[in-house]
Amino acid sequence: MKIYLQPKYVSEFQCDGKICPKNCCKRNWKISIDAETYEKYLKFEGVEHELTRNILKNDGEYFIQQIDGACPFLNSNGLCSIQLERGEENISQICRSYPRQLYKFGGLIERSLTITCPLAANLVLNPNRRIEFETKEIILPDWAQRQIFVNEPNISQKILPYAVEIQLTAISILQEKRLSIDGRLIVLGFYLRQVEEIFLRGDLETISTLNKIYTSEEFFVGQMPLLISSVNFQPKNFFALMSNVIAKIRDGTAEKFLRQIDFNISDKVRKKFLKKYAQTLENYLVNEFFGGAYPFKIEGTIQHNYAVFAVNYKIVESTALSMFNKPARKIFEMISELAVDLNHNNNFLNAITDEVKNFADITILMNKLFRGKNFE
Repeated sequence: MKIYLQPKYVSEFQCDGKICPKNCCKRNWKISIDAETYEKYLKFEGVEHELTRNILKNDGEYFIQQIDGACPFLNSNGLCSIQLERGEENISQICRSYPRQLYKFGGLIERSLTITCPLAANLVLNPNRRIEFETKEIILPDWAQRQIFVNEPNISQKILPYAVEIQLTAISILQEKRLSIDGRLIVLGFYLRQVEEIFLRGDLETISTLNKIYTSEEFFVGQMPLLISSVNFQPKNFFALMSNVIAKIRDGTAEKFLRQIDFNISDKVRKKFLKKYAQTLENYLVNEFFGGAYPFKIEGTIQHNYAVFAVNYKIVESTALSMFNKPARKIFEMISELAVDLNHNNNFLNAITDEVKNFADITILMNKLFRGKNFE
């Protein structure tokens, strides 16, 4: 029995290579084969020529050798020939898992979809509905339990019992529609700073109290406006920070979008854009926070995780804003392409982490990134 916490959209997802605009099997990605699956292929009678000739071994790991940027097992209909002929239980762990993201928090597995898959992106970024969550108990067959692909987040054992509670409080802030997107990110920053202060003091039992405060109506009415208005947005510093990050990015499939960013969009156009795409941007933030296992995604402090998350979002928002006049599907495609680099390209990741590594207190960063009350 496995207990999953997941957005409801996960149950709706179905991989379909026949309608996928950019099949993950033909993007020149490095597709790994786990040792268990490789050994299984060796045992199939007469498959040495059929399967293993297209699998390379490097430093003890196995990878499918791409042919013209595509998986050799992809048929003309965009479907996996191994799965069709031998069953889903005989494809690799990574192929079974993608685009699902799984993180194990103690006895709970968090499952979501990565928007690097265009079909998943259409579900996640849907402007007509917010992301809702559900808990499911699933009994998996033995072969599926062996092949389940789960990552452990960067989190200490003492924090682990509070991790999911922290994530859900953060998500409730990100889904607070009475605040602007920037306002939500400001409140999130203050919340996570207090979480980290509690951990440093060692009085972990106060986490639940803090969570109740940040999700209460009294706090929304009395304190959230003060937090937001305390941020003094600095447009010149925003431009400098974002320009520094983008200047460090020299490769990646989404680089072409970054070179077209216009930081001089008028406030009038910006407001129209945020009104039209508010739900899409909210869903992006929620999915990225949950699916990326924030604020424990990268090794380092909670505030450092927040800084990376915030800059990541501002890159997406700035790029989408520069494409405001293009059809929504084009913007969705861009966000999906950008997600590939923001989550998997070390050049992108290093550019962001280098820029934020010196922000020991994220309130300084918030002044550079977000529009406080006077700019809403």
